[in-house]
Amino acid sequence: MIRSYESMMIFRPDLGEEQREEMFQKIIKKIEGLEGKVLLSNVWASERSLYYPLRSRGAEKKKYSKGSYWCIQFSLDTEKLADLKETIRLEERILRNIIVRKETEKTKA
Repeated sequence: MIRSYESMMIFRPDLGEEQREEMFQKIIKKIEGLEGKVLLSNVWASERSLYYPLRSRGAEKKKYSKGSYWCIQFSLDTEKLADLKETIRLEERILRNIIVRKETEKTKA
């Protein structure tokens, strides 16, 4: 069953513009590779202060007090969502992420 989702990701602030764009393209290609469709993609804030410091994942344990926010809306088969989550979880340049299911007009009624 194909559903609509929205995801918010916080990237490390020390990434350059090229590295951030590379990450965006990697995730978009992963969604499209899973036969999904990207509906909207935009950067909310290129560098914004966080309420509390976030620790990076991986071998390098640094704390960041700022981050770059990216929002993406997409549709994807529910059975393939776990594969996308795993790809995002393994990426060390992403500090935090959340994926939520968007309500459509059919589910509201």
